[in-house]
Amino acid sequence: MLREFFRLAGQNVLHRKLRSILAVLGVLIGIMAVVILISFGLSLKGLMTGEVAKVFGVDTFMVMDQDVMSGKHSGGMKEFGLNLETLKGVDGVKTVAAVRQRTAFVEGGTNGEGNVQQGFMPVMGLSPELLTDFAAFTGDLVFEEGGRQITGTDVDAAVLRRELADRLGAKLGDTILIAGEKSNEITATVIGILAASDEKQAEQGFASSMSSSSSDTIYVPYATMDLLWPEGNDFLVTVVRILPGYDVDDVADRAEVALKAEGSRVSAITSSDITSVIDQMMSYINIFLAGLAGISLLVGGVGVMNTMFTSVLERTKDIGVMKAVGAKNRHVLAIFLIESGLIGFLGGLIGTALGLGITAAACWGINTFAGLPAGASFPFVASPTLILATLFGAFALGAVSGLWPARRGARMPVVDALRYE
Repeated sequence: MLREFFRLAGQNVLHRKLRSILAVLGVLIGIMAVVILISFGLSLKGLMTGEVAKVFGVDTFMVMDQDVMSGKHSGGMKEFGLNLETLKGVDGVKTVAAVRQRTAFVEGGTNGEGNVQQGFMPVMGLSPELLTDFAAFTGDLVFEEGGRQITGTDVDAAVLRRELADRLGAKLGDTILIAGEKSNEITATVIGILAASDEKQAEQGFASSMSSSSSDTIYVPYATMDLLWPEGNDFLVTVVRILPGYDVDDVADRAEVALKAEGSRVSAITSSDITSVIDQMMSYINIFLAGLAGISLLVGGVGVMNTMFTSVLERTKDIGVMKAVGAKNRHVLAIFLIESGLIGFLGGLIGTALGLGITAAACWGINTFAGLPAGASFPFVASPTLILATLFGAFALGAVSGLWPARRGARMPVVDALRYE
């Protein structure tokens, strides 16, 4: 019997083509909007988690100030203090690389008028391990000819960006004066200048983004920071790689406990921690976007309801005939509900296909023309759960929208239906 109901409902939809097309169009637009917005959100999530995975991998975690990850500190990175030896002594830790930053008085060369170029600028100390074992955190640093990055044997050395080198009047091989606390100061040799043409690429590194004014930052060896500021309470971030066979979340938890026992206000962050934050953020965004698209679905549902009211009205005598020959109220109700559900399903089917197609084209356009960071990709995500949910939801939307007119038709008295002109 159910098969017969579907056959009758399908015939009714095809018999009134123009009206059905208009009703399908209303549902189609709403479903298409939902699919585009949610699919685009899933693609954005894929991009962010992919970038996190490239930086962290499965054997790396970061130690940073606990207020940064908790959201209590909204001004970017925040300095904190810790004992590196304690961190290195945690069971399972293989390599530790630290980043420290302070503001120093810097004196460079002279300009064309003979005035000494000087000012207060951020100085960032990088562990040599950061440049060798954690290259994903610094990015692909491209130097001008003759320049090089900092090594473990460097002490009185500095790396500048092209804009800062021009402001200080410093060329490759020149020296600049960097003054720390009290009377601590060094004369650092400029061993590398980041190529201006590749500045965008250089800024992709994690270390570059930690400074609010990264173009003014002077990069020096970690050992130099110990000479200028002996007290290590100015860590921006510490990166840790674990030994094979250890669980990164377990080592991170034990490292956090050990550091907090010494009074450090820190949090150990793994890729799963960041991924969970991304998941939570994207779920809120998807709910908001789906709510906006739901307005279009509401309009589509009203269109289906209007179509079904007209359909019931036109077929009043047919309803009377069906009930006169033995059809019950539930049979009439089922036929009209299936008919309205089919209208919604057709709108959902076409809307889902168009939504996925538009999203795929948008992802291709972003990957081709948006200038994403090297190696980054904006993935197209065709979620089977989303497809099934939209198809089922479209059918349910059509059925619910047709419930009121279907009930009116099913409860119509036989005599009144047969006498209707």
